[in-house]
Amino acid sequence: MLDAPTLLATHHQTRFKPSVQLPDPPRAIGETLLSLQQAQVGWTGPLVSNIDLKIKRGMKLLIRGPNGAGKSTILAALCGKLKLLQGTRTENEQLRYVGVCLLECYMCMYRGMRSHYFLLLYFLFCSLGVFTQDLAQELDNHARAVDLVLAHAREGPHGNVLVSEQDARSIMGRLGLGGEKPLRRVGDLSGGEKARVALSMFCLTANNCILLDEPSNHLDVECISALAEALSGWGKEDGAVVVVSHDRAFCRMIGFTHIGTVQNGSLTVEERALREGDWNMFDSETTTSSVDNNAREKVSTSSQPQVDRRLQKLAYNAPKRIAQLEELIQGIECKVATLEEEMIAHGSNMEKLMELTEKKDELDQKLASYMQEWEELEELLVTVAQ
Repeated sequence: MLDAPTLLATHHQTRFKPSVQLPDPPRAIGETLLSLQQAQVGWTGPLVSNIDLKIKRGMKLLIRGPNGAGKSTILAALCGKLKLLQGTRTENEQLRYVGVCLLECYMCMYRGMRSHYFLLLYFLFCSLGVFTQDLAQELDNHARAVDLVLAHAREGPHGNVLVSEQDARSIMGRLGLGGEKPLRRVGDLSGGEKARVALSMFCLTANNCILLDEPSNHLDVECISALAEALSGWGKEDGAVVVVSHDRAFCRMIGFTHIGTVQNGSLTVEERALREGDWNMFDSETTTSSVDNNAREKVSTSSQPQVDRRLQKLAYNAPKRIAQLEELIQGIECKVATLEEEMIAHGSNMEKLMELTEKKDELDQKLASYMQEWEELEELLVTVAQ
């Protein structure tokens, strides 16, 4: 008969390994998918200026730099979330030129052919997939997880109405959200499970260009590895990837073709692979967690007249939330200790041991989520105080 430690070790060695399968990018026409020309970006004032950036097919770009330099701000401008202070943003110049030509042809065609030209235009424009560190926190806590994944896959200009609930559940199952978990309300899921729901949404839509802002912050190690592995072999001909990340292991797996450095208000892009020395410049500021990169960048800008209101509100409520988190953490730690005692007591009952281990894993995930939030809030208070 195996003892409890051996059974536990066996369980963790054979535990579920998530997998990420990204849809192939739609066929692209033209080389440049996305670009910023003579762009100046910032949330309340100039943060990075004179940006000339072209994201081309097959390109994998890592954007690195010190905290507050403007990395996430540039990504927000690329995806169209942030309006440029100066300059222009273009989603594939060649596609837009072809699209205008086709639209002119359409206007000259008789009524019965209109749908064909609209269908062609639909497939010509670039599709962006955006995965940010706060995506999981933006989910509707009252909705069922599978409903959110399904709606995201079906809606939008590049949605696919033919995606079924089974398709959504299959994607979620590959990420460890099997059984009845897809049917739960998002608010009833742990922080790690919410992140997997967000990742499931991301995996069901075909995109030409994938933009990721600190994607590993709220994912566990297995999901981070699975995502990196998927990105490493994705979009070599028709797709492009842009990543903001401090996670060395994650970045090493992707296989970047270009390295961008944001520093002193400017962006420099080099066509080369990632080097180990690329991290040295920012070692003292490297972190794998963040409350809100965009908010921090707003605070760090010397030209910013006042702290962003959202950041002020977060900082104002932080002490109260920290106290709540400390109580929650203490409560979970007590439950974990009790479960560990039960696991030792039922060391000869494999079925019971596996049941207790599963409960402990769920508590461990919650504990990790609460600990991360606690650390982020503490860091937020320090940032605002500066």
